[in-house]
Amino acid sequence: MIFKLAWMQFCRQGVRAWLSVCVTGLTLIALIFLTSLLNGFQKQATKNLTITDVGGGHYRQASFDILSPTDWEDRTFKVPSKLEGLADKAEVLVLQGQLFPNRRLYPVQLRGIAMEQTLLDLPLDALKYAKPQIEDVVPVIIGARMSDKTKLAKGDSAVLRWRDRFGTVDARDAVILEVVDLLNPRVDEGVVWLRLDHLRSMTQRRDEVSWVAVADSVGDVEGVDFVSPEGLMSDLINLIQQDRRNSRVLWLILLFLVGVSVFNSQILNVFKRQVEIGTMMAFGMEAPIIVALFTMEGVFSGLGAFVFALCIGVPFFAWFQSVGLDVSHLSASTMPVQERVYLDIHFDETVLTGFILLLVIVFAAWKPVQRIASMSPTQALRGKGV
Repeated sequence: MIFKLAWMQFCRQGVRAWLSVCVTGLTLIALIFLTSLLNGFQKQATKNLTITDVGGGHYRQASFDILSPTDWEDRTFKVPSKLEGLADKAEVLVLQGQLFPNRRLYPVQLRGIAMEQTLLDLPLDALKYAKPQIEDVVPVIIGARMSDKTKLAKGDSAVLRWRDRFGTVDARDAVILEVVDLLNPRVDEGVVWLRLDHLRSMTQRRDEVSWVAVADSVGDVEGVDFVSPEGLMSDLINLIQQDRRNSRVLWLILLFLVGVSVFNSQILNVFKRQVEIGTMMAFGMEAPIIVALFTMEGVFSGLGAFVFALCIGVPFFAWFQSVGLDVSHLSASTMPVQERVYLDIHFDETVLTGFILLLVIVFAAWKPVQRIASMSPTQALRGKGV
């Protein structure tokens, strides 16, 4: 009976009740959207890093640091036999160099990669057709960001300078075979891509690499350490985690507003319906039952919000997944995301968000009506119970 009576009283509130339902439902949709969008951004960013640079992890010397270019020449090694036999691997050699586009000095990373590798998705096919032996010019490929900064286009040439393993400075003209679009700024900005055999020949580093990217760890390898994908992407992961912490502020604000909305509605209900409360007490209804009745009215607002969110949220999320979020404005940043970002909805996070919202609604509906238990039926009938 109490459920039926609570529903009748809830419907009697009219537009105010349904407005509360709509606001709470939209808040739930916003909470799920915010969490899922961050999940989708992290998924896309980590995917782009994985397929263009990280793979399933790197085997490299323990002291190697990509942020310390002066040490790169001293951190190369010959590929161990345990890694030599792997079919799914990518051998990469990274050294310092200087490019002189239009008579300007531009420090660059010289990255040589084995042409037979299939682990990393890099659009470097044009290098496959270059001859293994270097002739008059060095064929190279650069990314679109690199092209914008150096003002070099396909077919242009510039002087490329480097040091070999003995410290001897050498230079040669480099011709741009292609300007390619790379999803990952780490392998674009300041990077000149060469054939691995060309870079080894230029620097007299036969069979040497800076790291070996693999699909999965093969255990301990003598002379080198394995760096997991999480370790290689730690800066990106930490940045996204910081964004998650910042988003929780908005998350808490939305929850607080929902709670305040229900709380104010219940306060108003108790104040306006004092005579009704006194009448129920006079007819013998116990105060705890009346408290439960008014609390149930507030809970109906939350349950209605879930139905509203289901009816509106599912079509909205389906539409959003068909168009995605355009993040092309991030192309000038260092974030490895250029294409559209789509939601990555986790069932457990959605259920947890809904459960927390329901708890907030129940508490906000119950707290204001506690004072009913201390009301005097006589004073309530006179409208002076509160």
